[in-house]
Amino acid sequence: MSAIERLTEIAEQGQEELTGYTATISSDHAYIHDGIAFTAIINTGSISAAYDIAFTAPAASAGYMHWRPVGLQSSADFVSYTLYEGDSFSAGTAVTPINRNRNSSNTSAVTDMVKGATATPTGTIIDSGGIGTSGNPASQGGGGDRASEELVLKPEETYVLTLVPDGATTCILKLFWYEEEEGLG
Repeated sequence: MSAIERLTEIAEQGQEELTGYTATISSDHAYIHDGIAFTAIINTGSISAAYDIAFTAPAASAGYMHWRPVGLQSSADFVSYTLYEGDSFSAGTAVTPINRNRNSSNTSAVTDMVKGATATPTGTIIDSGGIGTSGNPASQGGGGDRASEELVLKPEETYVLTLVPDGATTCILKLFWYEEEEGLG
């Protein structure tokens, strides 16, 4: 069932059971309930130079990958991030995405997700941003308006997310995406 069919089903059910009020649910919430939303949590450890996270998007038959803004925290200095499309990578430490519906047995169709990858990104830049200010960890945080910043990634394409800190820092990232049959709408 597509997300649109799921949202239509929810709207047709009409009322929330406990209060009797009209039921509403966000699309992200529906993706989580449907077991097609995933997260990868990455701790870089202390870094002071470019740090790469890489992955290959699923085949179209497995569901288009709908990428949301990077959630990023930095312990100390400003950190910029850039998402490149169409680069090669090697090595790194495997990262296992988790299903945001802990009752679902669905697994992500993303392949080869690694942190600390070896890459020299030169592909197409499709997203970038930054977080924090030098020397002021209290200002650290990240993410954006999730739905309006969504990217539908190319099937079976490789992507490299590069972090570049201004100085020594530790970054924690929360990557979020969902994999849906319909994606090129």
